[in-house]
Amino acid sequence: MPKNIILLKHPKNWGLSEVLVVKAAAEALREKKLGSVELSLVFVGRKKAKDLNIKYRNKNYIPQVLGFPMSRVPDDDGMIRLGDVVICTQKLKYEVRFQKKNLEVILKEWMVHGVENLVKPLSPADSSP
Repeated sequence: MPKNIILLKHPKNWGLSEVLVVKAAAEALREKKLGSVELSLVFVGRKKAKDLNIKYRNKNYIPQVLGFPMSRVPDDDGMIRLGDVVICTQKLKYEVRFQKKNLEVILKEWMVHGVENLVKPLSPADSSP
């Protein structure tokens, strides 16, 4: 069975359950059947999310989820260091209220989306030297 490592970074007053977040991430990784993976989850506020979106995607809005891929192949220890999924905490809470869905449902959807961003093939523009 694959061994996954889920790293989590968030502000002290983020208002979410670490257990719930790690569970959603683990489920998203299981669905993708990637093998042993290290995944970093970073929860940020609106300003930081928008700043990252401007800096790395040249998009001037607050994103829900950003993905920063690291690797798609296993290291010598067999672990794939997948990269970072960045989630805007306030947008997540807003979507829960707006869509009138359970937090777990939306969180899992966003985790799946974030992991998909990390594993999707590189476009030719991304892979040029």
